[in-house]
Amino acid sequence: MRVQLGAAIIFLLPQTGFAQGQAQGACEQAAFAAVVSDASGMLAAMNEDNKKAFQARLAALKAREGWADGDYAARATPFVKDSTTVALDENNKALLEKVPLLGGAGQAAPEQLAARRCAMLDELRGLMGKVVENTKAKWAHMLGKLDAVLTTPREAKTAGR
Repeated sequence: MRVQLGAAIIFLLPQTGFAQGQAQGACEQAAFAAVVSDASGMLAAMNEDNKKAFQARLAALKAREGWADGDYAARATPFVKDSTTVALDENNKALLEKVPLLGGAGQAAPEQLAARRCAMLDELRGLMGKVVENTKAKWAHMLGKLDAVLTTPREAKTAGR
């Protein structure tokens, strides 16, 4: 995810270059870099925190269920990858693919360039916000699945088989 965000900013920055004589404002290149940096930082922190919690819950489930080390990856996969997580990952990928396309085709007149850059910055903020929200939803889904299994008494699980 961090690589995709970095690549996104590389594609975006050339589109936000300054024309000669342009007034500097709140929608400068640094603002674009800050949006991507902030989103990247939030994602990194969220992933680090949730990864630890997720791994602890998976280890508890492994111990409770007596999974062999050789079976661990196969048994853990449904908690990591299912239709919901795949959809959220695909949504994030699609959002990040939009970043290089911000601003559209053609050149804006110098008097419209500042407004266009600000609109691009707003769109970038929205895209990065959606990526962060999708990632939160993915972690909530994965942790929720583990919590549901861990809070189900073992007898109740085996009785239904």
